[in-house]
Amino acid sequence: MPHTVEATPPALARLVEFVNTRRADGDIIGTPEQLTSWLRAHELLPEGTADTAARHRAERVREGLRALLATNNAEPVTSPRPDGLNPSARTELASLTAALPLTLDVTSTPPRLVPHTDEPVDHALATLLADVATAVAAGIWSRLKTCREPSCRWAFYDHSRNRGRTWCSMDVCGNRVKVRASHRRNAAR
Repeated sequence: MPHTVEATPPALARLVEFVNTRRADGDIIGTPEQLTSWLRAHELLPEGTADTAARHRAERVREGLRALLATNNAEPVTSPRPDGLNPSARTELASLTAALPLTLDVTSTPPRLVPHTDEPVDHALATLLADVATAVAAGIWSRLKTCREPSCRWAFYDHSRNRGRTWCSMDVCGNRVKVRASHRRNAAR
């Protein structure tokens, strides 16, 4: 029986899409209006709008999540390009979680973490953090990763059977690493 690729759970697909709002060609949530639009498109913001402060919080949450996802992959490879991770992102995310509280909703079946804030954008960001907790509880958090290529750090869901995928794309980032390794071996001869 052939192995079929499982679908990425919707909440985790949303997390991956959120982390990937920072792209090489720009920032999809770079303005309050863009953040509002993205959150509404992903059914995270039924009312309200984002302001500049909310956009900055969203960027910090995004980069903190990117740093968390990077820990689910092997160490980054040697690259002449700068690493796409902010070294203080996890610390900043830790401080933000106090402002994005979650509570346990025991009235739902099964019980689940829900945002405990009235501010619409903070509610949306706390929902994304609740998705992290749900993934951890389901045992699938380690399947969320960022590309091992430091200059890329694109987020993806690892569908491989052994959870061993390390590149967002073997054709692009994986190939770059192979080419650099080949150049190093040839230079050492």
